[in-house]
Amino acid sequence: MISAAVRSLSRVPIPLRGLAVCVACEECFELGEATCPSCGSDEHVPLVYLLEGRILNVTGRN
Repeated sequence: MISAAVRSLSRVPIPLRGLAVCVACEECFELGEATCPSCGSDEHVPLVYLLEGRILNVTGRN
């Protein structure tokens, strides 16, 4: 039963523009939080900033 729930949740689309990555522990969390819910650090970067460069590098090779 739990594995079926995990499989269905893995197909739920997640808006990447609304996520941040903690610089201290690399945990992802929703933008808008003042600190990382995992470690309490206030240093984070929007996930899209990290992905944009990589996406441009991959698409630039084609």
